[in-house]
Amino acid sequence: MSTALRNIPIIDTHLHLWDTSLLHYPWLESVPAIHRSFLLPDYQQAVQDYQVAQMVFVQAECLPEQYLEEVRFVTAQAAKDTRIRGIVAYAPVETGKQLVTVLDILKDYPLVKGVRRMYDDNPALCCSPAFLEGVHLLGEYGFSFDISVKPAAIPDTIRMMAAVPDTLFILDHLGKPDIKGGGLEVYKAQIAAMAKFPNVVAKLSGLITEANWHNWTPAELVPYIQHAVACFGTDRLLFGGDWPVVLLSGTWAQWLAALEEGLAGCTASDLQKIFYDNAVNIYRL
Repeated sequence: MSTALRNIPIIDTHLHLWDTSLLHYPWLESVPAIHRSFLLPDYQQAVQDYQVAQMVFVQAECLPEQYLEEVRFVTAQAAKDTRIRGIVAYAPVETGKQLVTVLDILKDYPLVKGVRRMYDDNPALCCSPAFLEGVHLLGEYGFSFDISVKPAAIPDTIRMMAAVPDTLFILDHLGKPDIKGGGLEVYKAQIAAMAKFPNVVAKLSGLITEANWHNWTPAELVPYIQHAVACFGTDRLLFGGDWPVVLLSGTWAQWLAALEEGLAGCTASDLQKIFYDNAVNIYRL
């Protein structure tokens, strides 16, 4: 363990848990390496002796109709491990005004802090009137909106951000830059554009799975991390482990070590913000 993080409690803002005997996750069929249940004991083993003080669970793309079962499943896990302090749930944001039915249900679960609705396969969806209305409703309900998109979907995502200034957007995985394909310049422009919106923050998460799964190095991630710090500053960045998806290309600890290399120029105060304080404020933990 590095000395820089030895005494800093960590909030992992991007944790997945899934029980394949309980819920169905169609996407796991294409990634057999992680096509099994991953539960709290597995996570505890993965983080080794790092001081993970709190966690935020992020919806894991089970069948949409199982969204409430997933919330209940994680709520039950939080009863076993009280470090789970937040849930980012699925919700059908594209239903517009009808979304209130789901949001009224979610608000009764105190751990639910925000929503994530994936739209990578149809980027234009996020700019539809109904979707924008749904995103606006999230803000009215006090929920944030986690965004997980690849570079091709970011132009539409930027238009969405501009259209809904009163909802807090949390960019997962720094917009999934094409590290494997050498997409640094595209990434730089996109991150700079999104960082101009004061209601947008970003997660330092998921980068090693955007690199070559079997042949990545910490050094190739450094420019991406440093550019995020330059654009967002240390007040608008969060740490996320993206476990167990991270296992496709490395371990949770290997990702953390690579991230530390990219944050080498940060002060102890900066690291405290990125790994703990910002999460408390942004996810209202």
